Amino acid sequence: MNRRSCIAKLVVSLTALAATTLAWADRPEAFTRIDVPGAAVTVASGIKADGFIVGWYCLQAPCDPTRFRGFLRNPEGTYQDIIVPTTADHPAIGTQARYISPQGIVLGDYLTLEDGATMGNPRFRGFMWYQGTFVYFDAPPLAVYDNPSGPHSIIPRAINANGDLVGCIHDVDQMDSMHGFRWLHGGTFNQLSDEMTMNNGINAEGDAVGLDNSSTTSYQIDKFGNVERLAFHFADGTLADDTLAWDINTKSEIVGQAWTNDFTVAHAFLRSQGEYRFIDPPGAVSAVAFAISSNGNVVGQYRDSSGTHGFLFQQGGE
Repeated sequence: MNRRSCIAKLVVSLTALAATTLAWADRPEAFTRIDVPGAAVTVASGIKADGFIVGWYCLQAPCDPTRFRGFLRNPEGTYQDIIVPTTADHPAIGTQARYISPQGIVLGDYLTLEDGATMGNPRFRGFMWYQGTFVYFDAPPLAVYDNPSGPHSIIPRAINANGDLVGCIHDVDQMDSMHGFRWLHGGTFNQLSDEMTMNNGINAEGDAVGLDNSSTTSYQIDKFGNVERLAFHFADGTLADDTLAWDINTKSEIVGQAWTNDFTVAHAFLRSQGEYRFIDPPGAVSAVAFAISSNGNVVGQYRDSSGTHGFLFQQGGE
């Protein structure tokens, strides 16, 4: 079964389960640390409006590809593993759950040493997971690689309510040969000709955001192809050293990472109604925000004196 028909069946069958925005009464801003029990490293990378969170973790350091394990965390704080089983067809050495759609479809990648890949430069292949069932996919024949004979990879980063995917493909490394893509539910596959790009988030309206490693700015691209450059602005008008956009929600709120102090300090940021601000968890020495739900809840990763953790940031308001 191809990727188009697989996603069609999943999205159509789950339409009735689409998450609704939760109502909060005078909710204060709050941070919650997310640590998978027993993990040395936890990364929270996707969130639904009803509080389900996905990500990956490592039980011990160093956190190399053979130790990546995906997880799903429910709103009560209980964890479930999402680990691609190693088979002859899918010789996985590690799993990264990266995003969760409003219908509950988990999107991610597994790492493999197929096609001449190495531990230092493994190959990535895509998967979707729903209630214990895996569907696997790779980039379609329309994908254009810089070195087609190399161990090409696809890293699916996000999926919206319509079943549209964004992410990147690459074959030499995750820098010069990386190209952002948008793969629509109807089957259309578009990729950026610009190297060193990665599409990271897409909302239901078709607005996508991503990073550009050849620049100190990121970008937002609407469904018509119009591009807006994104740069973290301080109140005095100065810019951060670098801005990496990771996700966008239906309110056009954007989250990501901003580098300051001559590229030595990394902050998680939120852009809401055109205004930027840091949302670093207390005690963080570095942080990144990876995803934002339709009701404004944010997840990401941070490092403090005790290690590397995931975090949940709940915005205040009614």
